[in-house]
Amino acid sequence: MDVPHDAPPANRSRPPRGRLLGLDAVRALAIVGMVYMHVSPTGWLAPAPMPEKPAVLDWVEHAVSGRSMSLFVLMAGISVALMTGGPAPLDGERLTTARRRLAVRAAMLLLISLCVDQLSGMNLSILEFYAVWLLVLIPLVRLRPRTLLAAAGVLGAALPVFCFVVLNYGRTWAISPMNAAGAEPAFGLTVLLSPQDWLAKLHQLLMGGGFQTPYAIPLLLAGLAIGRLDLRSPAVRVKMAGWGALLVAVSWLLSWVALVPLGAEAALAAMMKSTGGPMLQPWASVLTLPPHQLYALSIPMAPMMTGVALLLLAGLLTLLERPGWQVALRPLTAAGSLALTWYAAHQVFIERVAGDPPYAFTLFAGMAVFAFAVSPLWLRWMRRGPLEWLVHRVIVMVVPDRAAAARHKAG
Repeated sequence: MDVPHDAPPANRSRPPRGRLLGLDAVRALAIVGMVYMHVSPTGWLAPAPMPEKPAVLDWVEHAVSGRSMSLFVLMAGISVALMTGGPAPLDGERLTTARRRLAVRAAMLLLISLCVDQLSGMNLSILEFYAVWLLVLIPLVRLRPRTLLAAAGVLGAALPVFCFVVLNYGRTWAISPMNAAGAEPAFGLTVLLSPQDWLAKLHQLLMGGGFQTPYAIPLLLAGLAIGRLDLRSPAVRVKMAGWGALLVAVSWLLSWVALVPLGAEAALAAMMKSTGGPMLQPWASVLTLPPHQLYALSIPMAPMMTGVALLLLAGLLTLLERPGWQVALRPLTAAGSLALTWYAAHQVFIERVAGDPPYAFTLFAGMAVFAFAVSPLWLRWMRRGPLEWLVHRVIVMVVPDRAAAARHKAG
């Protein structure tokens, strides 16, 4: 999440320095959406019973459900691409150093996630998944963008079918991992002292959380391919916007065809009314978008969100090259550069300070305003957020850049 956008590879000409602020803006939008989902407000000024939840709040929750996490995942792929050279992939010793640093980053994110779980009482946070995803991408950073996109397309069609089969015909195995003693596995830092729970924890990371890892893999590959583009090029951004619009349109059309002409909507409604036998979803529903289908069981969901990300990136990267917009959107981009800190902090705050759910919209609004107000102030004095700084310091201590040090000494 702390991405060195201004670190150019040694084997290519030096690109313009400075962060790509559009990436920070998209990252902030993803985090804000995930915070909204975790708060899930049921009233404006005060919590209300779920049946009395305002229609607007219900609509917003459906709109961001799964979609904010999708942006978060895709940005992880882009970040890995940038950490390994962006449009000019690293090679040789610099690539080896970058891969080792990604491994250390993954280990640090896992430890931070376990601390967050311990403090918040949660069983599983997305930062644990993020650590696994970094490890998955390490051996793939040298693949060409076309190869990555082809793999994303194939897996984007195959993995939702796999998840669909597992959920409908192997639900117990998918959602109820047990340790060797037949109990729910430990969570938080206690996992490190419970080897008997490690296999169950791995099962959770691969199949738990609503099949987050199978769903994430196509988005990670697509993000890695996008990060290999020259994101500073206006021509590239125009193509990104065009492809993004096409992906969104085709995904929506496919979902509509499945819902209406293929009858998935009526079949799902009949399934929900059924009172006898197992509730098996119709096969056509795997072609529908949420809320009609769980995001990980939806073939159009990954291409849809890739298209949305391409549109957002094309627009925000262009907009944030203008000084006026840089000032106006400074709270958003600053919050995006502190994404790790804010994500960890909001989890602990909700569980330990906010009290038991349900929550009001004012809780979400207060958290968002606080992050937008504090982030620019923090970055006036510090280059990185607290957790971003910690991760960076550990990485540079454990895996020093010897090539850079040698060049500096020679100069």
